[in-house]
Amino acid sequence: MAKDPTDRSTVDFIAPGLHVTCGQVLMDRQRHIAIVAKKGRASAHLVRVKSGMLKLTKHTAKELVEEWTDADYPFERAVSKLLDLGKQHGITDAARLALEKLVKTGREPVQHRLFG
Repeated sequence: MAKDPTDRSTVDFIAPGLHVTCGQVLMDRQRHIAIVAKKGRASAHLVRVKSGMLKLTKHTAKELVEEWTDADYPFERAVSKLLDLGKQHGITDAARLALEKLVKTGREPVQHRLFG
């Protein structure tokens, strides 16, 4: 018996692709910003505030598409704001190193849209 294409509970969806670049600024639904610090084939690491502290967190392509969107926010301003938040609220070593690397290398020249 074939699956009903209108039944969302049984349809197999194609996994979303990872369409982000290092240095890309993202925003969640609560309007918190994050910066893509590292990316792989199936996941990306974001520098973001989590539990009141600046941390480096890993996200799958599906999580990025569901929870984050492109932010119309300048890269330099986002880095500066995140560094200020880190000074105020604390920052993990991994997040600090990732931001320092982004400051040295800048963002990748082409920014992709999360949704293709």
